[in-house]
Amino acid sequence: MKRIITLALLIVSNFGFAQNGKVDVPTIVFKVPLGETIVKDGVSITLSEILQDSRCPSDVTCVWAGRSKVEVIIENDGKKTTEVVLFERGKQPILASTKTCTFRAVKLAPYPTSATKGKMDYELLVSEETIVDE
Repeated sequence: MKRIITLALLIVSNFGFAQNGKVDVPTIVFKVPLGETIVKDGVSITLSEILQDSRCPSDVTCVWAGRSKVEVIIENDGKKTTEVVLFERGKQPILASTKTCTFRAVKLAPYPTSATKGKMDYELLVSEETIVDE
């Protein structure tokens, strides 16, 4: 009987505390292959060109980690813009925002190796962060 009462109190106390915490909205990441356009929430995102990829191959020791730079075409609210996105030091620049979402450039994939450098099927990883009204 003690076990049942203890279990019931534990369940009730967990429900009480669960209501106080802030709920994190998961971040959705999608791929935009080179030369293709993806449309999300009325925003079209095109990875148009790889301008630079000097990232150090993962199987090589380098003095400098390198960086990558891409050209992205964004169409939002009838406006078409071309953005140059530079990836270095973990920065994730905002590509576009709507009333409900923010789109960020996460990274350029895949990461090069000494065997694949320059011969890759590039994809831009873009996060779609939902804006929550509180």
